Amino acid sequence: RGFDVVDLDPYGSAAMFLDGAVQAVSDGGLLCVTCTDKAVLCGKNAETCYGKYGSMSIRAPYCHEYAVRIVLQAIEHSANRYKRHIIPL
Repeated sequence: RGFDVVDLDPYGSAAMFLDGAVQAVSDGGLLCVTCTDKAVLCGKNAETCYGKYGSMSIRAPYCHEYAVRIVLQAIEHSANRYKRHIIPL
């Protein structure tokens, strides 16, 4: 049995905490994730983004939307390791 709500709000990248957060939230629970490494997610360091999130970031007018998709993919990937899935709100 896990927690109903887990709020993951580190300074910088949340990537290193995703596995623990996914395991800590109960089935049907709410996982809130905040990432403050916008430069990495928006294409400034694509190699760093790949190392943290498993995706290449790009510089484009739509980089913020793409950054959200990168984070969602990383959370889904962590959840799939434990036979779980996510439903973005």
